[in-house]
Amino acid sequence: MKRIGFFATTATTAAVLAASLAGTVTGSASAAPQVDPLTPGPHKVAEASYDLGNEAFQPNGFPKPVELAGQVYHPEKLADSAYPVVVFLHGRHVTCMSKTEPRPKLAWPCPTGYEPIPSHLGYDYVAKQLASHGYAVISLSANGINGNDSLDPQYGQRARGELVLKHLDLWNEWRSKPGGPVPITVTRSFDFTRIGLMGHSRGGEGVVNAVAQNALREKPYKLRALLPLAATDFERRIPVGITMATLQPDCDGDVSDLQGVHYYDDSRYYVNTDRATRNNVTVLGANHNYFNTNWTPSSGLQGAVDDWRGDASSPCHPSKPTRLTEQQQRNVGIGYIGGFFRHYLGGEKALGPLWRGETGVPASIAPATVNVSYHPPAASGQRLDVNRQDGFRDTNTLGGKVTATGATQTRCGGSGVEPASGSCLSKPGTRLTEPHRGWGFSGVIAGRTAWAATGGTVTNEIPAQHGDVKKYKALQFRGGVDFSDAANVAGQPQDLRIVLTDTTGKSASVKASEFGKALDYPLVSGAQGDVVPKLHLNQVRVPLTAFAGVDLTKVATVALALDVNPTGALAVADLVFTD
Repeated sequence: MKRIGFFATTATTAAVLAASLAGTVTGSASAAPQVDPLTPGPHKVAEASYDLGNEAFQPNGFPKPVELAGQVYHPEKLADSAYPVVVFLHGRHVTCMSKTEPRPKLAWPCPTGYEPIPSHLGYDYVAKQLASHGYAVISLSANGINGNDSLDPQYGQRARGELVLKHLDLWNEWRSKPGGPVPITVTRSFDFTRIGLMGHSRGGEGVVNAVAQNALREKPYKLRALLPLAATDFERRIPVGITMATLQPDCDGDVSDLQGVHYYDDSRYYVNTDRATRNNVTVLGANHNYFNTNWTPSSGLQGAVDDWRGDASSPCHPSKPTRLTEQQQRNVGIGYIGGFFRHYLGGEKALGPLWRGETGVPASIAPATVNVSYHPPAASGQRLDVNRQDGFRDTNTLGGKVTATGATQTRCGGSGVEPASGSCLSKPGTRLTEPHRGWGFSGVIAGRTAWAATGGTVTNEIPAQHGDVKKYKALQFRGGVDFSDAANVAGQPQDLRIVLTDTTGKSASVKASEFGKALDYPLVSGAQGDVVPKLHLNQVRVPLTAFAGVDLTKVATVALALDVNPTGALAVADLVFTD
């Protein structure tokens, strides 16, 4: 039996087979987004709440029972065709507030004089937008797990996954039997063959657990899209066989090491038959809490704070133009959380250029800087790996020769827990500044490329049998600026040329800076204990049409020419041709 979303952890040795293609959608290239992701859809939105009790459900192995409560958002008009279903799960937050006591509590059920903090209502701005475009969105309360997860060896993560599936069971039952918060005629319009999951913080790891548990069911749900938002990754699970995007806020003061990026990094090449698409989204100036309106200071609710930590000199300080306001960050949420499900779950092809990284940030989401990395499945013929940069040998992933001239290359990442081991920084940092390096287990393996004089190159030979790349649309790689190395001028963007040469010797080159801000210098603070800077690996994507005059049926080499700036040091990974 095929199942969507098989999992493994890096601590296990069991073989993992990928499942069938999970909702991958492609679209045509475009110079600009064809739709504004912040424009509301045509549907009027209805919503309803439900609450079966504070102790209605006992997750397996969890120390105490928890609530079954949530909020549903859906188009008011019944569907001519079924509406995809999206489930939201909030993260760990204080659970109870009082009108008379100054401090909130982390407990469940709430003691006398306290009432539950409605964390699950904090995503209504995204939920209503999705519902207006023809989606049923169910946002779950997880206060019972938050109030007692310190008593659980798994920190409540498996209980969170089980809670998601329990709610799906309820809604599946309500499609044929009375008892739900909306009429059966409404729930029958919910498409249970297209289900997406979004989890925030520990809820992000919770929905990852839900996919893992679902895969073990005799009759699993059709989970098609997964979005861990500013997520934890305590168990270091590797999701495969399901379309996924991870979203990392650069000014996150809670999950400050941005460990959720490992869901993307660890799974890229884990199973060579995997047919799922992956994205990683990095948002500069965004913190952890502002994606939830009820965790945000303007809500007036107890426990709502700006989680970023630092002082007024930091680019993450609310007074700085590099820091997003509450509304600006919510615009990012609508555009990239909502846009993810609209594209990959609902099949809106017009959003494809945004998710392949072909376009800049939509004007409606400005001034946010958002970097998107795109990793399509090689198993479906959408990607040709040239050099994964997973170890510096004389040959690349295709078996072609690799030649470095005027540049030094060393392996970085893939290290254990020691900060000095395998660092991608010239001054080895910690897991806070190098989220891609990993902690506890091996992180992403990249290559550190440095040059001290203009004119260096790193050339990858393309074997003849792989030289015809005309079916692909772009050449791309991921790169990150080493802010700890004086070879990169502080505050100045780094740059290089990408050079394509065919077998007749014809060449064409373009600058990376012409195609986005991936190699910009990261946000840096001089404040002690600030959450920035970070070494992000951002995508540089160049359309093959930019290489004028080169015969794309007979490509001989791909080179990175290090002659734009006199000196530099970069971490580089994932050099590929792609759709």
